Amino acid sequence: MVSPESLDLSPWREFQEGLSSLLGLSFSLYDGDGEPLVPPSSENQVCSSVKCTQKGGVLCRETYVNAARQVLEKKKPYIYKCHMNQYIFAVPARLDKGRPVVVVGGRAYIEGRELRDFYEAIAPYGFSDNSLESLRSALVTIPAKSVFTVPAIIENLAGSFLKCLASSGAAEAEDSRPALAVKGFKALEEVYKSLAPVLDREELYEMILSKSSELVRAERGSLMILDSKSRVLSVKASKGIDRRIVDNLRIRLGEGISGAIAAKGLPVVVRNIESEVPSWRNRPVYKTKSFISIPLKLDTRVIGVINVSDKISGEVFSDDDLQLLLSFANYASIALERGAYYSMSEELKMLSMTDPLTSLFNRRYFRERLFEEVERVKRHSECFSSFMIDIDDFKTYNDTYGHIMGDEVLKGVARAIRDAVRSMDVVARYGGEEFAVILPHTNKKDSYVIAERIRKGVEELRLPGTFGKTPTISLGVAEFPTDASHIDELIHRADSAMYGAKRMGKNRVVVYEK
Repeated sequence: MVSPESLDLSPWREFQEGLSSLLGLSFSLYDGDGEPLVPPSSENQVCSSVKCTQKGGVLCRETYVNAARQVLEKKKPYIYKCHMNQYIFAVPARLDKGRPVVVVGGRAYIEGRELRDFYEAIAPYGFSDNSLESLRSALVTIPAKSVFTVPAIIENLAGSFLKCLASSGAAEAEDSRPALAVKGFKALEEVYKSLAPVLDREELYEMILSKSSELVRAERGSLMILDSKSRVLSVKASKGIDRRIVDNLRIRLGEGISGAIAAKGLPVVVRNIESEVPSWRNRPVYKTKSFISIPLKLDTRVIGVINVSDKISGEVFSDDDLQLLLSFANYASIALERGAYYSMSEELKMLSMTDPLTSLFNRRYFRERLFEEVERVKRHSECFSSFMIDIDDFKTYNDTYGHIMGDEVLKGVARAIRDAVRSMDVVARYGGEEFAVILPHTNKKDSYVIAERIRKGVEELRLPGTFGKTPTISLGVAEFPTDASHIDELIHRADSAMYGAKRMGKNRVVVYEK
């Protein structure tokens, strides 16, 4: 029996760092009593700062002890929301047949709720404004669905690694001849190190196939990725196969060996293809009659297939080869998902924050920043103002000049607003022909000056195709906390002032007065 205390956990520490790099989340290892075995990798600033406080340190310790107890009692992953409103998951694992250990990961806020959850939890700790800004800018987020899918992946991946690590430690402790498990573990360790830094998707495809082939010493292989919409597999990387054959190869789900592997989600090791797969008899493509095909899966979702054949030694592939590849496949699947995420992340971040027509911030981002500004003002007894802006008679532009011209009006007004405000102000398209602005550190009197500048800038717009008709806007101004005690009330006050401007003849600024 191998105990955590007697085992060299430095390989796990490096593997843990690789997991953190792959998923952008913090991971750590605890024993069954909630005592740390390997400290957190890539620990976020919120955790490290709060743990340094007396209250935070005690609460952190209590949550890990409770998580370990829950995991060992239920023998399955445990997901919870900690005292800092971060989502954390604890996953059970064993060192071979030895004592249980617990992998703790996550420590992240749900995307879209991070600011509210953060400010709500951090308030009792008394951090300075500068510290809060630093912590806010470094918040780690995770999609809501990943909170429930990642733990199962980690359970499989970490469990395999820790068992392999324990087998390695046991074999070396007995001074036995290096077992296949030991050699396999060391090979996996090197593969993980080389794969973790790779972000480019095409390079990642080639690296995964190359490392798969190295692990089991195969001369030929292919990596196929499943298109989730067309349900078709295509070759993204190949080794020892004519590229002219594989470049245009498309295999439907359920067709052929690879299609069947992807459809069923189950791996296969074939020792003699002629006896085990009669339809492949007398095919001269391969040197040997043995191959392995395994699905690449994220939880239960199949994303691709790895095929390897023709062992360099001429031997057949074994169950040990299969297990080695399966352990690697878990890691490779996460790397592929991470690679896809990184290739789209910047674009997706901008899409989630901005309006595609005007390139201004969108309503969701505006409300997040509004909440953040309210919290700042409450802490420092300051003020800020907000505008609600509506294009006058916008329906007339659409009806008279068409929707394309209407879009040009929206873009022109957006430019005029952006040109008239300061760099620290936040401008958003709130919906339809309505815009919104946040002006930090600004009272209603000073905001009026900026509002008038915006109004005049729009009035001076000259848009081709409108035959000289100039758009105008009505603006409503409200101040926090003078006019409102919460976000929705502030928006309502500014909106009310804006409709007052409409009633007074449009093309004007009205400041809300109680």
